[in-house]
Amino acid sequence: MQYKSVKNLIKPLIKGGQEWQYIDINGNDIKPRLYYSNIQWCILLISLLVVLKLNKGISKDVIGYVMSAFSISVSLFMSLLVSIFDKFENTSFDKTDKTEEEIVRLVQKKNFFKRFISITSYLVILSIVVIILCSLTYIFNLSARDVKAGYFTLKWKEIDIILTLKYSAIILYRITLNYFLLNYLFLTFFITGSAYEYYMSEMNRRKIN
Repeated sequence: MQYKSVKNLIKPLIKGGQEWQYIDINGNDIKPRLYYSNIQWCILLISLLVVLKLNKGISKDVIGYVMSAFSISVSLFMSLLVSIFDKFENTSFDKTDKTEEEIVRLVQKKNFFKRFISITSYLVILSIVVIILCSLTYIFNLSARDVKAGYFTLKWKEIDIILTLKYSAIILYRITLNYFLLNYLFLTFFITGSAYEYYMSEMNRRKIN
């Protein structure tokens, strides 16, 4: 019962966080052609290149720093969500006696709140996932496992299936971890830039009398 409740809550949160990455404050939906945006495909490529460069993956010391940083970020983002929602609650969206331009601004303001809260909540989930992935490094000592391209072969008779599956799982794990880390940084920059852009546009609209 509890699993279903958590699943029903987390699923729309993740969906909303992904969708609002491609919706602007005017409500225009600009979905990428190949599921991921060009930047996210670049992030995926970089994640793969990092795996090829670092045969042992990210060191335990760095993993420890990452876990500490992301643990702090969860609490910070949760506090930010409460603060932003409180700001939303105190904002009036009454259209009575409003001009068309003012109504457009209200729509933009509501969309900004929805995008900011959706992506920030998504970042909280992403932080928790990264912490879980990082903990696997300590549990299975993955940073001590050296994986090189030379360990794989295309000769069928020389293939060790169990060893190949194990090394493939480690490579997939490292690519996933690298992608989530870089995607987290990208989304943090994205939501910060979006907030700055919106705040400055609001400030520029208010003239000094």
